[in-house]
Amino acid sequence: MSFFNKNKKGNNANGAADSDQLQDFIDLTKTNVITLSESIDNVTASVDEAIEDTSSVTQVVQDVAKSTDQQLNLVQNTTARVEQLHSTVDAITESINHVQQLAAGSNEAVNKGQQNLDIYKDHIEEITKSMQNTANFIGVLRENVTEIADTIKLIVRISDQLNMLSMNSSIEAARAGEAGRGFSVVSHQITVLSNDTKARIGSINEILKKIIESSGNVEDSITESIEDLNESNEIFTETLYSFEDITNKNAAVLDKIQGISKEINNISHVAQTTSDMGQQLTESAQSISEMTERVNTIMDQEQESFSKISNSIGGLQFMLGRLEGLVNKYNKDIRPVAKSATKTIKIGVIMPFGHEFWQQVREGVVYATKEVARRNCEVDFMPIEDITLEKYVNAVNKCIDEKYAGIAMVGYYEELAPLVDKAASRGIPCITFNSEFETPSKRLTFVGQNAYDSGVISADTIASKMGERGNLLVVTSDRSITNHELRRSGFMETISKYKGIKVVGLIECHDSNDEAYDKVKEYLSRDKNVDGIYIVAGGQGGTVQCLADLGLTGKVKVVLYDFMKDNLEAISKGAVAAAIGQDPFRQGHDPIIYLFNNAMTGEVPPEKNMWTKIDVVDKHNVANYLN
Repeated sequence: MSFFNKNKKGNNANGAADSDQLQDFIDLTKTNVITLSESIDNVTASVDEAIEDTSSVTQVVQDVAKSTDQQLNLVQNTTARVEQLHSTVDAITESINHVQQLAAGSNEAVNKGQQNLDIYKDHIEEITKSMQNTANFIGVLRENVTEIADTIKLIVRISDQLNMLSMNSSIEAARAGEAGRGFSVVSHQITVLSNDTKARIGSINEILKKIIESSGNVEDSITESIEDLNESNEIFTETLYSFEDITNKNAAVLDKIQGISKEINNISHVAQTTSDMGQQLTESAQSISEMTERVNTIMDQEQESFSKISNSIGGLQFMLGRLEGLVNKYNKDIRPVAKSATKTIKIGVIMPFGHEFWQQVREGVVYATKEVARRNCEVDFMPIEDITLEKYVNAVNKCIDEKYAGIAMVGYYEELAPLVDKAASRGIPCITFNSEFETPSKRLTFVGQNAYDSGVISADTIASKMGERGNLLVVTSDRSITNHELRRSGFMETISKYKGIKVVGLIECHDSNDEAYDKVKEYLSRDKNVDGIYIVAGGQGGTVQCLADLGLTGKVKVVLYDFMKDNLEAISKGAVAAAIGQDPFRQGHDPIIYLFNNAMTGEVPPEKNMWTKIDVVDKHNVANYLN
């Protein structure tokens, strides 16, 4: 079934049916024209960009080829230098190893010399100690000789006394005569002994003098030797320290040489690796050079292909133009007047965006944009994804401040009505679409579905699907939304005429699928005796999913709004009985054309409410919308 407005509801005459089918075909063709046009524009932009990119790539490839040849020469030169470096490093390595061996030998010799010095120092210390002992002995000897000399002096005195005594004895023996003759002999022997003793003592004294003189010389010599040995010991000590310093420095040099040797080995390894990589790089550069040649060939082929695509696009654009001309030939919708603006004018379109329904509305906006663009008019599409009053107010004020030629907006908020009047007072006409203010305003017209009539048609449709009997549940969005309440009002007044149908409940889900799912499930858990559900606005997906989870798909007849893909597929699967359309294409298209015509000629829409058609899709005609 297809309904244009409540006055045409139920008109099944062949002429009207044919007209409806022709209009449906034209509407579908317009949608396809928009899709094809956008696709052609996208492909054209992509091809243009691809051609430009291909040219750039070709130039880059050519530059790369040239650079590759230069790099190949550089790589070959570098490889040769690296190989030369590798040879030099090998020679340095050999020299370093030789120096390392010499340093190791020197270190060993220094260590051995240090050990010999230690032994020699020990011997010197022993000799010094022995000579010191000898000096001490000579000192003791001198003391003993002195004591002997003193004793000799005593002996000499005793000898003198004996000699004196002998003389006295001789005198006394002479006096004694014969009696003293024996004593005289003894006295004589004592004199002889005394004289002999004195003589020998004199020799001993001479010997002692020589011993003392010699011991003095020896003592002086030993003292000098000890002093010399002490000086030598100090020199050897310093020499030993020097050898220790040489050993430490030699060890440090050896350690440095070992470090240098290690680094040289690393350099040698790196040089070898670099040489190998240089060879690989040379091979790669040669491959790249060959590949760039092939890429150049491919780029030439690509450019030729893009030229063919451009020609094909030109053919598509020509065909699209003929298709648009054919549509315009049979199109009964409002068209822009055949007059162009002397200077560019702007029309602002303010609406929600993101949901599939609003994408369908945008198709009408795009089609109208193409129509007025030929007449020097720009359409500023101002989508509002996160719907807030502030964003709406800002968008409307922008259009007013920048003196747009007209404003088309969805009348979601009553607070926008004064802004419509403000715009009108400054000569900027406004048209509301899809949703209307309850507050009166100076808008030119409203373009959208007759909400009350859509409720009437919804009631007739669900009554038919339920066999005009059973219990019915109503799921609405928000009781404060005027448009939705008008739908519900028309539905409730009409469904009440079907005596076999009873409305058993009303649920508010605030256009939330989650809320609709939870509340419908809670209701059906209490009372499963529900035969139909009428969904006034949002919450459609949540409701259908709830029925599926409860095993009630197809058993409960569901009527909802709009021809979104999910809804149409649900109809084809029997999960939804019917969907009520509200002609989103014209809701986006007609306000722009009305505003353009008003700006060009002052023409105003013929009615204060320009109702869009009301369509019904069920299992009988859903294939026409899915294909």
